Amino acid sequence: MDLRLFQPITIGKMELRNRIVMPAMHLSYTLDGEVNDRLVDFYVERARGGAGLIIVGGCAIDRAGAGPFMVRLDDRRYLPGLKRLTQAVQAQGAKIAAQLYQAGRYALSAITGEQAIAPSPVASRLTGETPREMTEEDIQRVIDAFARAASL
Repeated sequence: MDLRLFQPITIGKMELRNRIVMPAMHLSYTLDGEVNDRLVDFYVERARGGAGLIIVGGCAIDRAGAGPFMVRLDDRRYLPGLKRLTQAVQAQGAKIAAQLYQAGRYALSAITGEQAIAPSPVASRLTGETPREMTEEDIQRVIDAFARAASL
């Protein structure tokens, strides 16, 4: 039997030790967007368990679209913790990636301090709030925030 699941694979320039991927999950382990020991320990254990690629879920690209307890990728001040997480996971032989996230209509004004923005002003079933319809400037700002987060 050919068990390709356990064979290495190269995706672009990234070589994975196997084809086991831990998909993105929002864990609610962080405080104020900072990586902490609990988050590092969680992902290290999954890397130690054999995952070839781990995707860190719900990494906020801007304050306005961040939820509570999310990993943040909207400022360089978060880089030391992200570097520590990356090095810890890689030390176990796995690769790590981030799911970039902007909450859109699901952003909660009590958390962000401002009205959510979304493509259309349709109320969120989750928060009960109605977002403001995005302007072209809002759209460009969110695009730029995704690009900035990806470049970190």
